[in-house]
Amino acid sequence: MRTPTAEKLFTSLFAVFAVFVVWQSWRYEIFSSTITGPGFFPAIAGALMLVSTGASLFSQKKTAKSGHDTEGAGNATEPEIRVEMLRVVLLVGLTALFIVAAPIVGMVALTPFYVFACFLSLTPDFRPVRLAIGVATAITFTVLAWAIFDRALGVPMPRGLF
Repeated sequence: MRTPTAEKLFTSLFAVFAVFVVWQSWRYEIFSSTITGPGFFPAIAGALMLVSTGASLFSQKKTAKSGHDTEGAGNATEPEIRVEMLRVVLLVGLTALFIVAAPIVGMVALTPFYVFACFLSLTPDFRPVRLAIGVATAITFTVLAWAIFDRALGVPMPRGLF
């Protein structure tokens, strides 16, 4: 499967932006007397963007060729595009709701519901095993996020009602 040139160009430009973010984060101390400085999270975000773009640019995509594959095969059809757009809109809406409601409800109380809703919107599979995986993922992510931010980094989390 060939990666289109435009996609490679966009990914390369995104990698340049990630390098810029990491470079700028060094200007705002990454570590300070309170463990994290103002450049800590931009440095992490830039590093994650670099890893993501590097994986996208340098990975070899392997696809199984069947007899009816053509050069144009694999292009998204109209219904698939609509489903993906619906998922994007749903994720943006869930994130906006999470941002607005977190100071009111509390981040720790709201995070498992947010993660579970994102899990269901990305993989809408309602079998009991998949739902159990979603619940376990949501709880594990919440505990890890709380432990990293509140305990390890000393960053206060919005408490809200809970």
